[in-house]
Amino acid sequence: MANHGDKEHGRHPQHKLSWDASLNGGYTCADCKFVGLGPRYRCTKGCNFQVHECCVPPRPDSVAVPLFGDCRFKFLHLPPGAGVDHRFCDACGTDVEGCVYHCFHCDRDMHPSCACMKDDEVIGGVKYRLRDEGKKWECVECKMRLGLEGKRTWWYVSEEDGESRLHVHCARKLLLRDA
Repeated sequence: MANHGDKEHGRHPQHKLSWDASLNGGYTCADCKFVGLGPRYRCTKGCNFQVHECCVPPRPDSVAVPLFGDCRFKFLHLPPGAGVDHRFCDACGTDVEGCVYHCFHCDRDMHPSCACMKDDEVIGGVKYRLRDEGKKWECVECKMRLGLEGKRTWWYVSEEDGESRLHVHCARKLLLRDA
């Protein structure tokens, strides 16, 4: 997303939101209810309303994500079956509680911030690349092969040795800790 001018958001119609690139710490996005890190849009009047860049309109109505093959994800303000079904993000493995991208054909969900994750991330001085590697590897942080609650998730794979792997969720925890 390139245009960082003031924005309006339907969940906070009383004030505009402005881009703040100076922020580094963590926050919870008021739209998708998922953790965020670093720059974000926030209320211009000082309300505690903060959202990921990719959760601010205009956002794409649908997205294709290469790691999910031919899946086409549609933006929904609430996950399918909200309040009844327990949904989780098929990229990071954590709960989906707010807005979401959903593939009706494959019944997959993604946080908007996971749909626009960086392909490369430097964590602890090591460069990692985002991959969908299956479950045979062990995460160097949590030592588990599967993600949270035994879910299959994406991984960040070390470009230095090609062996060290971090679950997306674990990588985000490390990035938050180091922020």
